[in-house]
Amino acid sequence: MSIAVLVGVVAAVTVGSRLVAIAVVPPPRGRVATVVDRLPAPLFAVLAAVTVLGSDRSVDPAVLGGALAALVTVRRRSLLLTVVAGFAGAVAGNALA
Repeated sequence: MSIAVLVGVVAAVTVGSRLVAIAVVPPPRGRVATVVDRLPAPLFAVLAAVTVLGSDRSVDPAVLGGALAALVTVRRRSLLLTVVAGFAGAVAGNALA
């Protein structure tokens, strides 16, 4: 199986599961809604920490710059702004390295 097919399958499963969840599952209420609203920040933090540290526990300046720049914008809850800031931080970190 090629990488392109694998990425396509993973994307289809992700999008499909989200569409089914939106169409079938009612929105959470009460305490569950509070927990669900707070999930993206901890998940982002874990993914960022794993990415920044890497498997060999060394920090790449481009990854660190991207993560820090994206972290500054994450409170705005704009995915586009966060991605653009992360990319700009990665470019800056790479230029400084």
